[in-house]
Amino acid sequence: MKNSRAQQLIESYEAQLRSRSVSAQEPPFSKLRGAAVFVLFTIQDEQPSVVLMRRPRKRGSHRGEWAFPGGVREAADGGLLRTAFRETEEELGIPAAAISHWGGLEPVNTVGTRFEVWPFTGWLEPSTELIPSRDEVEEVAVFPVETFTAESRRRSIHLRRDGVVRDLRAYAHDGMVIWGATARILSQIFDVPESPDSEHDAEFSKVVGQ
Repeated sequence: MKNSRAQQLIESYEAQLRSRSVSAQEPPFSKLRGAAVFVLFTIQDEQPSVVLMRRPRKRGSHRGEWAFPGGVREAADGGLLRTAFRETEEELGIPAAAISHWGGLEPVNTVGTRFEVWPFTGWLEPSTELIPSRDEVEEVAVFPVETFTAESRRRSIHLRRDGVVRDLRAYAHDGMVIWGATARILSQIFDVPESPDSEHDAEFSKVVGQ
């Protein structure tokens, strides 16, 4: 596996993300609530991949949306990276020892729930057993990186809120659509000129939701 194409791509992403790492600053408890998530790279079926989970469709915030493991910062965490580790273990049963932390990305804000979300990136050992929380996770899927780099997988969602129509970036894979804050985080990784094996500057024209 060491010299495989998948491993080489993972190493390229690791080098890129470590070099671009952003230090998370403790956001104040003010208008936006601090939260943290983990973007976990792994290898599945000999392909570089990213782990995502679907929020429950019948309850909670962001119902039915694909998201990264993570959640709201708690006072006892002592830092946002610790929040990401704690929430990842609570939601998917992944211990911190199974993750190699690469660095942070720029935070994104959620519109409706008003969270300031700090993303962290890292490597997840492929042999790690995922144990989803019944209360917080409806489904787990490992998406090939191609989902986020191929033009054929990119979409645009027209969202109307408060009388304003916005075009939102999205990605599609096997009938599943990833959009919102999750898509904006992914675009930081895959829509940059130095992104390994990516196809850039795609036109997002297909409507997949209203």
